[in-house]
Amino acid sequence: MDSGKRPRVIIIFPFRGIIGVIYVFFAFVLLLISSGYFTLLFKSVGLPAYLSYLLATELAFLSLILSPVNVVLKEINREAIIPEIDVYYVFGIPLYFPRLAVRYRKTLVAINLGGAVIPLSISLLLVFLVYSSSLVLLLLLLFDVLIITLVSNSFAKVVNGVGVVMNPLIAPITSSLTSVILFYTHAYLIPVSAYISSVLGTLIGADLLNLKKIISASPQMISIGGMGTFDGIFLSGLFSVMIGEFLMSIARI
Repeated sequence: MDSGKRPRVIIIFPFRGIIGVIYVFFAFVLLLISSGYFTLLFKSVGLPAYLSYLLATELAFLSLILSPVNVVLKEINREAIIPEIDVYYVFGIPLYFPRLAVRYRKTLVAINLGGAVIPLSISLLLVFLVYSSSLVLLLLLLFDVLIITLVSNSFAKVVNGVGVVMNPLIAPITSSLTSVILFYTHAYLIPVSAYISSVLGTLIGADLLNLKKIISASPQMISIGGMGTFDGIFLSGLFSVMIGEFLMSIARI
């Protein structure tokens, strides 16, 4: 990497000290939970049990260890008018003259590997395995994604200094209910479609469609999925599988 250039990969640990230890503990708990549900997800689309378990465990583990890793996609330079003060000394007496200066503020737009890339990769893999052979099912899935995108965009709020904030259960509950309605005659696809629509809908509706609002606040860095395994994108997908399985059990589909 040339000197003077921004790093293309940025490692950020969200918590330090004792809070960091607690974070790692709960992340491992989430690792065990997510590997189980990912196994269930892959088995439901026809993969062998051993392959489903290996693939699910690997993806869950990668989500954990790649949570601090952010890949910079773009650097945005924005003009900003900043008040400055010039100081002049006259016979030893300081005189202050305020003025407005034009400066450039840089915002790095990045994507988190554990919190966004892994869920997105799982979603695309499931689409390829299940929906690529049926145009009808693919259209139903796209409609499902569209609904969750609109819902996520409606409930997501941009908070300065925090980023996009949304109740983590809104997208999973909506995606699970929508999937039950759309895929009632294909019961095995309910948790699968719930996962895909929740991940893609949250990513598009909550993050991408609010990107301009976030950039307008001129933060130093924007990281999509930046909370890793505790980010809304990752958790929305995981919760959607749980809720989808629960709805199937009570409906006895």
